[in-house]
This record gives sequence, structure tokens and C-alpha cells, in this order.
Amino acid sequence: MAIPRFYIPNVTFQIGVRAYLPPAARHHAGRVLRMVAGEKASVFNGLGDIATGPISFEGDDAYITIESLERPKTESPLSITLVQGLISAEKLDYVVEKAVELGVSRIVIVPSIRSTAKLPEDRRDRRLTRWSDIMHSACEQCGRNSIPTLEFMQFEKAMETVKADRRYMLALSSTVAPRLTRISSVAFAVGPEGGFSANEIAMATKFGWESVLIGPRVLRTETAGLVAATLANAASGDMKFY
Repeated sequence: MAIPRFYIPNVTFQIGVRAYLPPAARHHAGRVLRMVAGEKASVFNGLGDIATGPISFEGDDAYITIESLERPKTESPLSITLVQGLISAEKLDYVVEKAVELGVSRIVIVPSIRSTAKLPEDRRDRRLTRWSDIMHSACEQCGRNSIPTLEFMQFEKAMETVKADRRYMLALSSTVAPRLTRISSVAFAVGPEGGFSANEIAMATKFGWESVLIGPRVLRTETAGLVAATLANAASGDMKFY
């Protein structure tokens, strides 16, 4: 059985030093998992490092006394950016969680002409905080030790500023398949329900994005980017198959 993992952001771990759990992690360890003093747990700092040791509870605090350190390779060799058109909160929660599990290193949320969901500025920070929490939980669950970056950006700015060896916009109007070999980075842009508009595709093309089709069936917006990331990871050797 895997030992519990907890996220402690941006700290430096040292052998023999206590690593104190944040309040939410402390509650999860003590109240949800019902851990007792002496049980082994791991903590990661979002920068690639893992520390392991016994957990202790002292008053309102919980901490790991670090006995071992490691920096395992759990990141994809391919840097993947997912530019996701704004969709409903429930679907975006799903996309963010699964993108983390699939090794996506950067997620950019963009409003699109066809986005039926809206994200007013006064609610944006709260929603970004929720997505960040989802990413942290997904990293705890899947074994990633580096936290992806998350941004909200206007469509035109994303098309202009997101850089990668190859940049692909998923579009049903295309007949071209993406080329996913001999690259170190790739970006995929996925529209909301109904896809990107013709004007948005034209704008992306102006900034050097290429329209591609990844298969013969129509995929939902919450599925398409995840399939693209899976194909890219398979091509890079991150995911194994025979």
C-alpha cells in the first residue's frame, strides 16, 4: 500500500529536520486518514523533491521528521501546454485534474467566442484558487512532484505568447494529423463546445498555430485535449506500450 503523500509548497527539505504540514494536509492526515504518530508519510515541495519519514502530532501541528530524500523522475520528457477554451466549471475541474495526471506542464484557460460559460473578473481569483487546489490534490494522488503552471489569459494573447516546438489547434475542419516526434515541447489549443470560430482559427494561424485533427470521431471538449496529451506522451516514450 502506498504511503500517504502531502504537498508543502516551496520549502527546502533536509534530513533530520521537521517538515510541518499545512492546515488542510494536517486535517486530512489526522481526521480523514486517521494516521497515528510513527506512521510513514511523504511530502513533496512542488519543485521535484520528496521527503519521507514518520508523522508526529503535537497540539495543533502535524509534521514529518525527514529520514530520506529523493528526486525521482516522474515528469514527462515532453513539455506539454494545454490551452483550453473556457467551459463549465465542472468540466474544467475534470480537465485540470486529468491534465495533471497526464503530465501536462502548463494549463492556460482562455475565453472563446463560443464559450457559454463566463468567468467575470470578480470571480476569477477564486476559481483559479480552486483549480490550483485540484492540481495539488492530483499531484498527491498520481505521484507527480512538480506542480504545473496555471493561467487565465485572453485568447489573442495566448495565441501570440504561448511558445512550443509545435503548436496545434484541434479543429474538425482540418485533415492534417499532428507530428509529435523529434520535439521537446508541444502546445495544444482546444475550443469550447462547438470548437473555435473561423475568426479564432484564422488568428491562431496568423501567429503560427497549425490546425490538426487527431482522429475520425468527434471528441468532447473535455476529452480532446487529454487525448492529445496522451498521444504526445506516447510518442515521447513517457507512456509505454507494446
